[in-house]
Amino acid sequence: MPGSDQTINYQIRPSKSIERKILCELVKEIQILEGNRDLRYIGLGAKYFTDFLLIHNEFGVTDMISIESEISRQVRYEFNKPLKCIQMRYGSTNDILPQISGFAEKTNVIWLDYDDVFSEYMLYDIETICRNIDTGSMFFISCNYSFKGENQSKKMETFKERIGNFFDEKIEKKMYTNKNIPFVIRRIMNTQISRIIEKRNILDPNDKVEYLQLLFLTYKDGAPMLTIGGILVNQALKEKISKSNLNEKYKYISSQEDIFNIDIPKLTNKEIQIILKNIPVSKSEYETRKDEFYGITYDEIEKFEKIYRYYPYYAEGQFNT
Repeated sequence: MPGSDQTINYQIRPSKSIERKILCELVKEIQILEGNRDLRYIGLGAKYFTDFLLIHNEFGVTDMISIESEISRQVRYEFNKPLKCIQMRYGSTNDILPQISGFAEKTNVIWLDYDDVFSEYMLYDIETICRNIDTGSMFFISCNYSFKGENQSKKMETFKERIGNFFDEKIEKKMYTNKNIPFVIRRIMNTQISRIIEKRNILDPNDKVEYLQLLFLTYKDGAPMLTIGGILVNQALKEKISKSNLNEKYKYISSQEDIFNIDIPKLTNKEIQIILKNIPVSKSEYETRKDEFYGITYDEIEKFEKIYRYYPYYAEGQFNT
């Protein structure tokens, strides 16, 4: 979807803001486990570069690459580029990713935050990434998972058109629903990742790597979006991650088919303050003290408790330019 930054302000999407903070927290945990290695960030900055600023501020990363497909808007992107250390590469991700070198020199964090519907070209990007990144590097793929079609057959046809030769005939037609398509996408992605990793390990049996999924989340700031991604590990790093109990520490971490859904309840600031003063609260405790929550439902409390640490607060201000 060329030019989506013309219709969407990426700076004030609450679910996306929560996702960014989750991703940063995860990167920080992995960096601690690995040791203090230099990071390189590769992403799709659009004209806001919000994730680039966050990664730079959180980790001090000065090696950053932004891939922009709209070459005709180069002047606009260069004008909005907030940091000198961001290298601009113009072209499609399929063209630019294979041209990037130095994957083994640093820990790469790659977030391809597509605004397009899941498509064949994304799977080619995954192939390039899995062929090149080193142990400890992470990659995340975000995309729209809304496929047109008034029934399962039509959705399946649309899906097949989008991913071409990667279509899996073994996936049952009943899976092509709005609810289940994220699981279909995850399966297609995992098949591609496994295929590339297997080839890589055959070519270099002395340096075997494995893919560990870390995120599988969905959200809506308009269109239904999903993010799937993880890390390449050797046996030593795999054991470190296992012993760290990250799955227990953070509810959003998913190594299997458990989806973490960012679902932000519509709450006023006063309602948020009441919830913060009382969480954690059990269902039974809520029922006995229901009147103290002034009509706030337990479902709303549960949803907010999942994401309150990452919740964005917006305020209107005035400044001179």
